Amino acid sequence: MLQPIDMKRFEQIKAAGDLPSPRGVAIAIIRLTQSPNVSAAELARTIKGDPAFVGRLIKAANSSLSAGKRAVVSVQDALMVLGLPSVRTMALGFSLLSNYRKGACEAFNYEHFWSFSLVMALSMQALALRVRVLAADEAFSLGLLARVGELALATLYPAEFGRVLREIAATPALHQLELEEKAFAMTHCELGAAMLTDWGLPEVMVAPMRCYETPEQVGFAEAGREAGLLQCLVLARAIARLCLSPESEHANLMSPMLRLASRLGISHGDFIALCENVGREWGEWGKLLLLETRQAPEFSQLLSTQEPSTAEAARRSRGGSGQRPGAAGDEFLDDEAVRVLVIGANDDERACMRSTLDPESFLITEEEDYDQGIERAIDIQPQLMVVDWGHAGRWADWIRALRDTRFGASLYLLVLLDELDEEALKKAAEAGADDFLVRPVCQSALALRMQAGRRMILLQLRLEHEREELRHFAAELAISNRRLQEAAMTDVLTGVPNRRYAIDRLHMEWAACARHHRPLTVMVADLDGFKEINDAHGHDVGDIALRQVSEVLREELRAQDVLCRMGGDEFLVICPDADLNAALACAERLRAAAANLEIETGGPQLRLSVSIGVATRDESMPAMKALIKLADRGAFLAKARGRNCVVAPQRADHPTG
Repeated sequence: MLQPIDMKRFEQIKAAGDLPSPRGVAIAIIRLTQSPNVSAAELARTIKGDPAFVGRLIKAANSSLSAGKRAVVSVQDALMVLGLPSVRTMALGFSLLSNYRKGACEAFNYEHFWSFSLVMALSMQALALRVRVLAADEAFSLGLLARVGELALATLYPAEFGRVLREIAATPALHQLELEEKAFAMTHCELGAAMLTDWGLPEVMVAPMRCYETPEQVGFAEAGREAGLLQCLVLARAIARLCLSPESEHANLMSPMLRLASRLGISHGDFIALCENVGREWGEWGKLLLLETRQAPEFSQLLSTQEPSTAEAARRSRGGSGQRPGAAGDEFLDDEAVRVLVIGANDDERACMRSTLDPESFLITEEEDYDQGIERAIDIQPQLMVVDWGHAGRWADWIRALRDTRFGASLYLLVLLDELDEEALKKAAEAGADDFLVRPVCQSALALRMQAGRRMILLQLRLEHEREELRHFAAELAISNRRLQEAAMTDVLTGVPNRRYAIDRLHMEWAACARHHRPLTVMVADLDGFKEINDAHGHDVGDIALRQVSEVLREELRAQDVLCRMGGDEFLVICPDADLNAALACAERLRAAAANLEIETGGPQLRLSVSIGVATRDESMPAMKALIKLADRGAFLAKARGRNCVVAPQRADHPTG
């Protein structure tokens, strides 16, 4: 796996002050989000100081929502959807985009760089919603900043990096990373990863970014989160390349993308829909960011340029007419053409295969040269291979290595032997061969062996098809369950979490603070005079009052605090990582905000106040019920002391209001 950059050197580069860095309101946003006591209202006020960022933030929040969710229309809602880490990273990314549209490196196309990065961001977001290896908003930020190392090299070394880019333009076969290593003793991937680490992104996001341009050198666990992120980055980069490449190159780029999508468990039909949505979003975001974009390719039409088996499989995955009427869900696999690679067979044997095997069932690729055959295998990823065993003492090691790859694990391998030799058969079997043929090749034996191999491959495809349907069904079921759970955990009237959510969340926070010895404080807030409003003006007006008070209370909380409606006119606030003093200061903000609120009812203007009890966890409390009971007692005392005040029973000398 690629190693991180020498951090001492990075600190020297950083100290010089030339690295791309955020400016203006973005700096204030980043500083606020690093504070544990920042309120959502304070952060929203700061964000509103940059109207352009407001639009981008709301757009990002809506883009990351699953289908059927209520649209985000305010900064406060966007903050709740995205969370502080994503807001911080988006502020950083959008600030860089705004302030580094031009630069001193003449050979570096800044407009193309940001347009490419935008497609990567949208592709990562779409893939994250599908594959679920990362939150969609975090994936957007990662895609937007994935190539920031190139921007940094263009900023730090404009003349030298310009020479590297001109050399690549003159000789496209050259590798950019190798030229960068030679010129700067580091690559843009290493530098970009160091910058993201310095900006606070977690290593699970940074590590795949460090090596997504050289994925063959990576040693991530195949089922791990980093491996999934790496594959998403590779595919997002491929989508961006296709979107910004000349139309003449689209067909050649499409086939590898379909294979990458299949590895992520995305059917061809779903992938085409995903790409077309990215294309639409690219145009909308381009207008918002004042970036030049192009007409997105017609991805569905590109399928017609692919080899027949690929196009047919993609069409079937969209539910096209390739499936016979009345056929079972996977019976179309009986018509699937198997990709065959023949390496090293002589002219007569290859002619025998062509004349014996039905071209509708076997798509045969031939390669005489062994080294070229290895490259061709990696390129076309055959499902069945025929290999001349007699010419290669090295075949055994190569086949073992091939079996360790994703496509090689399911490959059906047939070896040609010069004679029926027990020792050769044993070595071939140990290397991973599935079957054999002895020269001279008999047509009937060839047909029998190849049909047996094809039958095994089709069985594997059928099994994978069934697994894909199960995965799809499980994903839909998970989404439905999540929506039901969210509905069950949300108060219908105010939109804030309900009592059930409050108890579950408090259980979780109680366990976390006990385990990590962190403070935990809660508030119980009772509305003063709510019954009188209901009695005098009716429950409709009371409902309006509840909604407006809950909104103003939520705005004054710290970003990590949670407001829940427990029922009637009682609210519970959970304050993780807050001691009693910090919670009392926050409670006073809530009390003052409620007291200053004029409730708009469309008729009479009303006012309400709140009485708040505050309690913090201590070692004497046997369970969280004791904590809630103590805060509830504080609210009772606040009512008794005249309402519109804050009381902490653990500090009974501290009534405020």
